Parts: sequence; structure tokens; C-alpha cells
Amino acid sequence: MTSADELPRMTEMFSPLFGQNDYLRELQAKQPIWKVRTPAGDEAWLVVRHAEIRALLVNRKLVRSHPDPTNAAQYVQSPIFDMVRSEPIDHSRFRAVLTPFFSQSAMRAIEPVVVSIVDELVDSLAAGTPPMELQEHFSVPLGMRVLCAFVGIPDSEWRSLHGMLYEMAVLDEQDHAKKHATKVGQYLQERVAGKRLERGNDVLSGLVAAGLADDEVARLGTMLMFAGGDSVANSVGYGIGRLAANADLRDALIKDTDLVPAAVEELLRTATYGGGAHPHYAAEDIEIAGVTIRAGDLVLPDFALANFDERVFDDPDEIDFGRKTNPHLAFAHGVWHCLGAPLARMELAIAVRALLARFPTLRLPDAAEEAAAGNAQARLSSTMDRLLIAW
Repeated sequence: MTSADELPRMTEMFSPLFGQNDYLRELQAKQPIWKVRTPAGDEAWLVVRHAEIRALLVNRKLVRSHPDPTNAAQYVQSPIFDMVRSEPIDHSRFRAVLTPFFSQSAMRAIEPVVVSIVDELVDSLAAGTPPMELQEHFSVPLGMRVLCAFVGIPDSEWRSLHGMLYEMAVLDEQDHAKKHATKVGQYLQERVAGKRLERGNDVLSGLVAAGLADDEVARLGTMLMFAGGDSVANSVGYGIGRLAANADLRDALIKDTDLVPAAVEELLRTATYGGGAHPHYAAEDIEIAGVTIRAGDLVLPDFALANFDERVFDDPDEIDFGRKTNPHLAFAHGVWHCLGAPLARMELAIAVRALLARFPTLRLPDAAEEAAAGNAQARLSSTMDRLLIAW
């Protein structure tokens, strides 16, 4: 048995941009579930295989909140996870309220907004001098501006809101992060008050109309903005980055744009190689893969790593736009399946088509170009590594 002091440490498991994490793959090859030490220093169960993650995600014993949040094990020190861990959420109620906003008709309604924002950002890139930083000039503005339009935040305020969300995500500086989390909550409370006076066709207005209290609407809005902004930015960034890094993939989509839907799924599957996880807790003891996860234990499914499980995907490291089946877990599974999946897929598909139409020679910069741009400091940041593109 591995002692508590010898547990694998998750600080060793974060993958570099476009780089396979051999350590994580070794863990996945040996067994599906590992007791690990989290970045916050606590013990947790890291789940690394596809089948076991899917099984857990349909197990009603797996929850997000904890009955004793003060003493609960933590993945990382973050106010957003504090919020989820501390405040039991009626998951089915909130999904029922939010689901209509992600319907097919709702996606058709928001599509012209996405196209307009993408076209504007592509024009802005074209007016610049390559190499350009993809996250700063394209992916982050796209994710935030679409999300603001969808949630009901004025487009003119996306930068200030992104700044607050970014500061809220700072790890290991709890006072700093909590201060900005409070700012985000207060900001959204003000927006909610405005929706009570004049409702629109947006998520905040819909939550108000559904009878949720102001603090509930603000809390849900905070979670949507926190989870949706950077996740979409990173999905777009990694997806476009992989096309820029592989001329064969790029040219295949230029030659046949009908491949884009399948390409979106494969780019989502291979977006990152693992090293991130989503914190859950066991509400009761769970028996799985020969392991007993005790009630109250922290459970960390690594969805990204599961997408490279060779038990499910043939040649998992190969980006194959012709893959016959693609049951990836980029958007989780079961009751935890991300409601925003249709919007994220739409944004990535529209971005791919627009960027390749304007920049058919899209590529990563060579060493000299990258060195020349080395002193440029990105003003916008994401959880993703800095990525330069050229054309």
C-alpha cells in the first residue's frame, strides 16, 4: 500500500501545451482510480479511465456539495469551488430552468450573434501583424463576448467582467480571490435588479422570470460566467492551435468543409491531454473498480485524460476527422453533461470555418518570428498557455 506521504501529487500531472503527459498515461495504464495528493494538499480519488468516469457520473451518490464544507478535502483553493462545496444546489431544478436556453431554437437565435463576433475578431486579426497571440486577440474575446450576450451582460462590459473573473480564479491567494468573487456577485446582483425592471431574451431574465431569488440568479450567473468563459476560450484556442500546428489537418478542412462537425468533436476530444479535474464528493460510500470511496471523500474525474483511453478510442493520440464513433467526455456525461455544449460546439465550428477561410496558410510561427514577438505581453489571460499564430 502507498502511504499518505507517498501519494502521487497532482502538481506533477498538468500537461504542457500540445504535450502528452507520460506520467498520467502511466497511471491510466496501471489502474482506473488512484488515491492522490491534490494541489491544495488534501487526499482525493483521481479517476483516469473512461468507463469508470462514466459509471460515476450516472451514480446519484456522486454530488458537488459537502455536508461539512469547512473540513472537506479541497482540490484547489478557489472561491468558486468554496461556493459549490458549501451551498447545496438543487441540480435538477436549475437544469430544468436553464435547459430551454440551450435548445435548438435558442441556438439558432444566438448563431447570428456568434457569426458577427467571429467576423469582427477575424477582421481585427487580419489588420494586425503576425504572429498574433490567439487567446488575447481571438479566443478569450470570443468566449466572453458570446457568453455576455447569452447571459445578458452588455458587450461593452465584457473586459471588466473578464478581469474580475480572472482575479477570482487566482489560486493560493484566497483573500484576493474572494474579494473579486464578491465583486462579481455584486456586479451580477446589479444586473439582476435591472432585469427585474426590464427583461430581455437572455439567461438572467429567464432566471428572474422563473422566480429565483436575486442571490440565486447571481450565484448561477457567476458559475456560468466562470465555467463558460475560459472553457470555451481554451476549447477554441487548443482546437485552432492544433490546426495551426498540423498543415494536413488544416488543409483537410479547407478542402472539405463538410468535415467541420466531425473535426469539432475530435478537436474537443484532444483539446488537452489531462491534468485537470472536476471536484465532486461521495454522498455515500461508492464501490467501484475494487475501490471503496468513502462518504465525504473528494472525487476527481479527469475527463480530458479519459478521452485518450485506448480501451475506448483506437489510436487515441491520432487526431482523426474520420473517426467512426467519438464518445468523448469533453462535456462530461449523464446529469453532469454540460448544458452549454451546443453553444461551445457552435462557436468552435464557426471559428474554424471563418479563420481558415481568411487564413488558409494558418500556422504556428517559426523560431525567429516567435523570438521577435517574445517581448509582447498579453493583456488578456486564460488558463491556457500563450499561443502565437501566423499566416
